[in-house]
Amino acid sequence: MAMHESILPAVGDGPVGDNHRVTRPRLVYLKVPKTASSSVMRMVQEALELGTNQILSGTSWFGEEATPPDDRYKAVMAHVTWNDAARLLDDPTAWVPIVTLRDPLERTVSHYRYLRQRALQTNLLSRFRPVCDEALARPLRELVHDETSAFHGWTMPVQTFFLGADLPCGIPEVRLPDTVHSPDFHHQALQCALDRLHRLAWIGIVETLPRDMRTLAFSQGWPVPDVLHDNRTTPVGADSDAFSELDPATRRVLANRLAADYVLLECAREIAAERYGEMVETMGIAASRRNGRA
Repeated sequence: MAMHESILPAVGDGPVGDNHRVTRPRLVYLKVPKTASSSVMRMVQEALELGTNQILSGTSWFGEEATPPDDRYKAVMAHVTWNDAARLLDDPTAWVPIVTLRDPLERTVSHYRYLRQRALQTNLLSRFRPVCDEALARPLRELVHDETSAFHGWTMPVQTFFLGADLPCGIPEVRLPDTVHSPDFHHQALQCALDRLHRLAWIGIVETLPRDMRTLAFSQGWPVPDVLHDNRTTPVGADSDAFSELDPATRRVLANRLAADYVLLECAREIAAERYGEMVETMGIAASRRNGRA
């Protein structure tokens, strides 16, 4: 896709289809937990001048009593899988998916740290309390090896599953189903996720997020955004304790369990770098034309 083309169709008002299903293109940000979503959400919201009542950010709409989004919403930015979002649209090609991805080990450590922080909140919903309290009480190393722990499901290739698997809505505190243990499930999810990478309108990589957000901004004619904070997880400061618990044996277990996510990330990096290169080339051509005219 040429960089001068808009990768995000206009998200203006449009009709609602039968059974309240969305018929006009919508921006759908597949928010994989702990992948720098806050920076991207702020950028999109400010650039499109969306009010909070125009962004569907909750997860209850995937429950049994859920109502699919109607035209009050101009964007969906929630912890939703590709398949969850596609079910609510008449034409899967009519919605515009974007995603950010992160080093799988960093994402796992960040998620664990996030749950520990949530456990200290007094207003935490009761259904989230067990897994948050578990993270606060037990070291990460222990949870990685304990298949009965609530957090264990989140030590799987979550990013691959969000893009390529048929899983329920990804509420960050809820355990993933036991089917993720199947090697065949991992392989099938990865093949599907790799195919969908090329169908994503935009891919951001946490380690290069400032660069990738510039790519998105350029394609839309948006102001160049600032990243809210550095989301990279490093073995220093607040994250040092979590990383120190990952002894070599535990790291090997995680590396094997997260193998699909590592393959997905490498392919995503190539696509993001290529799109950035296209942006730079387009800017160079435009500058040459301006100089020529001058």
